[in-house]
Amino acid sequence: MRITAPALRSLMAVSTLAVGLTACQSVPEKSAFPQSDLKLIRSAPLQLPATCTATSSVVVDFTVLESGQTDNIRPAEGPECLQQALTAWVASFRYAPVTAETPASVEWLLVEARKGS
Repeated sequence: MRITAPALRSLMAVSTLAVGLTACQSVPEKSAFPQSDLKLIRSAPLQLPATCTATSSVVVDFTVLESGQTDNIRPAEGPECLQQALTAWVASFRYAPVTAETPASVEWLLVEARKGS
C-alpha cells in the first residue's frame, strides 16, 4: 500500500478538522495539542511490502532537526517489516527549517476498503 503526498495531506486535513470539531464542544483550560510550527514540504511514498500485515496503529516518534530533516526515528512495537517501512518513510520527510530541534510524531493506521467505496 502506498500513501501519496496528496493523500497524506488530505488525511492530515481530515484529522485536523475532527480535532477542531471536537474542541468546539468544550473549552479546555490548556490546549491538548501543543502548537507546532512544523511544515512538511515533501515525503516519499510509504512503501509497505505486500506480505507485511498489521492489526493496529503504530506511532512513530522522531525529531525534526533545524535543517528540516528527521532524526532519532523510533517506531512503536509492531511487525518488523512495518517498523522498517515506517522508519524509511519518516526518514524521507522534509520540513521547512525550524529554529530549534522539535519533537514530533505520526500515527499510521492501515485502512482497507474496496475500490470505489
